[in-house]
Amino acid sequence: MMQDSSYGVDAGQQADAARLAMYRTAVRRLPITMRPAIYHQLAQWNSLFPFEQQGIQEFMRGLESFSSSALKVLLGPLRALEIKMGVGDWEFDESDNTLENVSKLARSKYYVDWRNEVQRVFETIERAGRAPEPPQRNLTRLILIILPASLPVMPLATWKPWDPRARGFDVEGDARSICDMALNGAPYLPAIAEILSAKAHDASDLWLIDGDERKGGLIQTTSAAAYMLNYAALKAFRDEFLAEINNIPKDLHATDQVRKAVRGTDWTPLCPVGLAGDARLRDFVIDLFLSGNGALIFSNAFVEWAASEALRRARPRVLVARYGMRTRPKPFTGIAIFENQENISTLPEIDDPQGSAVDAVELARYIWLAALRYPEQEQTCCLCVPESLNAVYLIAPSGQSPDWSENHSASPREICAWVGSVLKE
Repeated sequence: MMQDSSYGVDAGQQADAARLAMYRTAVRRLPITMRPAIYHQLAQWNSLFPFEQQGIQEFMRGLESFSSSALKVLLGPLRALEIKMGVGDWEFDESDNTLENVSKLARSKYYVDWRNEVQRVFETIERAGRAPEPPQRNLTRLILIILPASLPVMPLATWKPWDPRARGFDVEGDARSICDMALNGAPYLPAIAEILSAKAHDASDLWLIDGDERKGGLIQTTSAAAYMLNYAALKAFRDEFLAEINNIPKDLHATDQVRKAVRGTDWTPLCPVGLAGDARLRDFVIDLFLSGNGALIFSNAFVEWAASEALRRARPRVLVARYGMRTRPKPFTGIAIFENQENISTLPEIDDPQGSAVDAVELARYIWLAALRYPEQEQTCCLCVPESLNAVYLIAPSGQSPDWSENHSASPREICAWVGSVLKE
């Protein structure tokens, strides 16, 4: 039996290698400026989430469906643009998305025309290869956002409207129990992970992103496959990564080389257990930290960007994000260029409840705005829980509304039971 199992793994790996080789050959049919993005994804195949892999497969299936003459017509305008841009005279790296490539493209006076043309070509080819709508794309999804009681957020009436469907409700009881009840369950009330486990799912279907350094993990025990990212647990990784990033020179070519080296570094010894054992999630965090969005030094920025990237790249069925308390930025530090404040200032760390609350509300809204970019949002329920207000802010999926909505209030159990019923559909 062991031999058969090993043979199956080897056969699967050989099949993947053969398929990727075929894809790389097919990419040569495309104009040179389209190749780096696709080659980069193929090189990172094992680090891609199922949703991303499916997208590449659809694109390749569409590309293969074009005859040589039809593809020549489709690509003609883009190839003509490349000639005008003088791409043939550039030292253009086809194998990867480099900063030098991006810089050359962005400096061209035809850049906007090029972007529009590339988008047209991509969309046309993807449309040709798109499979019938898979059932999982029509499943109801959940974004659960927790604003801890330690954050003194303003009343819901002062929040900017997130969505025309958004409604605020009072909580009859303690809003702080909603997160625990939803994630860990209660008597006769299954946890979210149990509901997902009733159907086959990948770990990327359930994300738990925690920026609150004052509490333990979002979920204590579960046998369900899930991706868990905890800002506090990543401290050793973040500190070393930040130090490495700050050594990157300002020259574009050198920066490309250093970024490539950073991606190739073995960060496993600095990673918490869950991250160290999952190369796909570890590469996700590395890409997140390399994007220069503040995720390395601000816990709430980490939550927002990790959530937005998870939505973009993985399209999870459930995403749980908890914001938290951050410290007040220290004066006269290099925070604008992402220096480690602990290392360069001896001033004590002071909590910033007001600033953290403002950050959390705005960044929570950004998560929903990120979700609005994708067609799945029509079947997405967004539940934000500002615990200090003892309330919830709900955006129900299209055509659905909780049966307790007429009372303008509900107990934590009623809220979690409704969320569970929506996910089961």
